[in-house]
Amino acid sequence: MRIIRSDASKLMLYLVSCFLLAALLTPWLYNAGTLLGEMTEEKSYNRIVDYVGEHARRAELPKYFKRCLLIASLLLLPPLIFALRLRNNPAPLSESPWAAYLPSHVVARSGGQPLCNSRWGPLQLLAGFLLAAGLLYGTGWLLVSMGWFSLRDPVPWDLAWKKALGPSISASLVEEIIFRGIFLGICLRTFRPATAIILVSLLFSALHFLQPPSNIAVFTQGEPLAEGAVYIDPGNSYSGFQLLQAVLQRFQNFELVLFEFISLTAIGLILAYARYATASLWLPIGLHTGWIFAYVSFKKISLRLPQADDSVSYLVGSNLKEGLIPMGTLALTALLVFLFVRIFPSRGITPLQKALETDD
Repeated sequence: MRIIRSDASKLMLYLVSCFLLAALLTPWLYNAGTLLGEMTEEKSYNRIVDYVGEHARRAELPKYFKRCLLIASLLLLPPLIFALRLRNNPAPLSESPWAAYLPSHVVARSGGQPLCNSRWGPLQLLAGFLLAAGLLYGTGWLLVSMGWFSLRDPVPWDLAWKKALGPSISASLVEEIIFRGIFLGICLRTFRPATAIILVSLLFSALHFLQPPSNIAVFTQGEPLAEGAVYIDPGNSYSGFQLLQAVLQRFQNFELVLFEFISLTAIGLILAYARYATASLWLPIGLHTGWIFAYVSFKKISLRLPQADDSVSYLVGSNLKEGLIPMGTLALTALLVFLFVRIFPSRGITPLQKALETDD
């Protein structure tokens, strides 16, 4: 009973429930989006509805699953917060990362590591962005010079930054608040810092790795079946669970796990350490934004070239996340982050945390 009542158990139950709810919602949202797309294609309503209808018309089933997973995480977040043990006294305004008083029933109990404002915050944000984006861009240009990648002709610079800017800002903000702000905060109240950082990093990598595979296709009556595709009928109420099964089967691909899951775990470790070492989200948001911006923009301006010698394919995969060379870039990033937080030490380390570090 003690294990069931723990914050960690509630967090795991929350995550499992998110995937199950997303599987239930996916066919409903897909069919609703398809209907809206057909309606807006035949008739114009207003700018907002037409915009949503156009995107719904172009979106594929795996994208609907991702959106449903986000919706499920937001819907189930209030019950999770309510179920956690929280203190009655609000944190002082000067120590609040949001610079605003929060209701007493949603303020975290002391004993972990509360997020704090920092006068170095904007500098940490800028430094994190330049560090992550600069090193990843440098890796990209190195791979271009080695003949692993080539630049498109002409190079779509304008399209690259437009496609990269929005996702880099929105994804980094949402994910850092959820993973490093909430989840790591919860684990730091239950586990020692090293254990909490590892657990949240594995969780971060697993959720990013558990995405629908690229060979998912929607079954359409009368159309030929493509070889190697996994067909799912959205008209079936259980199609979301079939999609979830295909997602879980990604762990059976050893090369995919080796290339992608390990690099995602390394990224999670760097971000979690940056949050803990600075007691704020400024540095991890900067790092996260820089990685996404460089990754997406480089993907838009470059092409992966086939290699004659497959024996060295482990050095780099199909993108900047896969292979030993990108892992070396992450290792260099981790070293520079470690040195950076030594230059700008956090004032958010509590005496309890110092004692825990001494015990380690």
